[in-house]
Amino acid sequence: MKSIAIFILFVGTVLIIQGYYENISASTKQETVIKYVPRSLYEEQLSDGENLEKYYKNIFEQTQPR
Repeated sequence: MKSIAIFILFVGTVLIIQGYYENISASTKQETVIKYVPRSLYEEQLSDGENLEKYYKNIFEQTQPR
C-alpha cells in the first residue's frame, strides 16, 4: 500500500513540475505584433472634435426619438 502512495506522489510531482515548465516556456515565446494604422484615421482621432459634432448633430436636435 505504501508503494502505491509513493508512486502516486511521484507521478503528481512530475505532473506539477511539467505544468510549471510549460507555463514558463509559453510566456517567454510571446512575439510582438505590430499593426498599421492609416495616417488619415490617426489624424481623425486626434482632431478637435468637429467630426463628432457633425456625426451626432441630429441626435441632439431631435425632439422625439425615432
